[in-house]
Amino acid sequence: MPVVCGTDFSENAQQALRAAAALARALNEPLVLAHVVEREAIAETAGIFDAWCRAAEQRLRDQAEPLRREIAVETQVLAGTPDERLAELGESLGASCLVVGFLGRRGADRWRSGSVPARLARTTSVPLVVVREAEPFEAAARGERALRVLVAADFSLASDAAVGWLPVLLRIGRCDVTLLHAYDPVREWARLGLPGKPASDGCSEIESILLRDLQERVRGLVDEDAAQLRVLASLDWAADSVAQVAEREAFDVVVLGGHRRTGLARITHDSVSRRILALAPASVVRVPLGASAMDRRSLPRVARVLAPTDLSELGNAAVRYAYAIVAAGGTVHLLHVLEESPVPSPLYAHYSPGRRPTAQERAALERAAEAALAALAPEEAERRGVTTETHVLHGAGPAESIRALAESAGVDVICMGTHGKSGLSRLLGGSVAREVAAASPRPLFLVHPASVE
Repeated sequence: MPVVCGTDFSENAQQALRAAAALARALNEPLVLAHVVEREAIAETAGIFDAWCRAAEQRLRDQAEPLRREIAVETQVLAGTPDERLAELGESLGASCLVVGFLGRRGADRWRSGSVPARLARTTSVPLVVVREAEPFEAAARGERALRVLVAADFSLASDAAVGWLPVLLRIGRCDVTLLHAYDPVREWARLGLPGKPASDGCSEIESILLRDLQERVRGLVDEDAAQLRVLASLDWAADSVAQVAEREAFDVVVLGGHRRTGLARITHDSVSRRILALAPASVVRVPLGASAMDRRSLPRVARVLAPTDLSELGNAAVRYAYAIVAAGGTVHLLHVLEESPVPSPLYAHYSPGRRPTAQERAALERAAEAALAALAPEEAERRGVTTETHVLHGAGPAESIRALAESAGVDVICMGTHGKSGLSRLLGGSVAREVAAASPRPLFLVHPASVE
């Protein structure tokens, strides 16, 4: 698995070559140094194109010769479009990474398509290292200082790919790694179903939940003591926030994940990685899905289960399945939602069949519901070290209450009963389980009436 370095012989490309050589030495892999000659940019009459290729071959040999004292180096001159041919070369060789410098551009008549690194970021399936300065890589490889690495982290598979590639950087030398999650406080406030109004500068309750979930997300991908986890409230784009932190705190490398894009998406999609490439003051590593240790992560552990119940026979039967699937030492959250009828209009209040409960009645309903929930915990739960937490909520509909508690509690699975409606009854009656499935990203374990009869 060689390290492939693309060069156009510019000063930026020289920085990329130095970093690529440091990577190849650290990884104990060969280096493939490649230059792409654009046919459309050079006239092919009178042997000009062939002469240009021969000159490029000589320049590659001149650059490779001093490196061969420490690593194996191969040179290749290719013809075509730089980003396309470099992507093809990296994929055909099964390269460990593809290294290029900032700003490499295609022909002037295609400037709107963006730089070579930006186009490579959208198309290559090989981890892409876009080098701004080589010195941090070389200094880390010599053991002179740590490489300061900032990872753009969230709760996506693309982020997992970025975190999973950190062991490659750690092979270069010591690294100071920070995983940064930029969040929108307004959006998170709504997602977690918190009361009141959100503050634009962040919230400690939101951040404690995000840090907990981020720590669990990266468990198995990176050692707990190998990275610092941070969250940042921001109303800007995530890419802008990451770039600002990278500049303010002088990080050497920004690492992010991404999807390989094909067809029209290559042209129309303005991804986070493209924006970070445009804004970041540091080198950038973009790791596509499937190109890191994320594929070797262990199976998920079901440590927290949410079991909502309307205290019916089916709802309570589903609770038993929640205790069955939770791991030893885990937690089961039992939830009951007290739905309230709307306040009747004074114009026709005498026609209203119901009313809101008084404060005393509400307190009595809560106590009764909490006692009923607590009574559902099986004796076996204590023997397995499984704890039970009860929640009685008011106001919002059942599906929204379930979704919000699942997010704030960070549960691994929602386990609930379903009436299994089909046909006309689906259209007329609706299903809380169906609403939860549509609104929540959490895995959903459904218990059908037939399974408890």
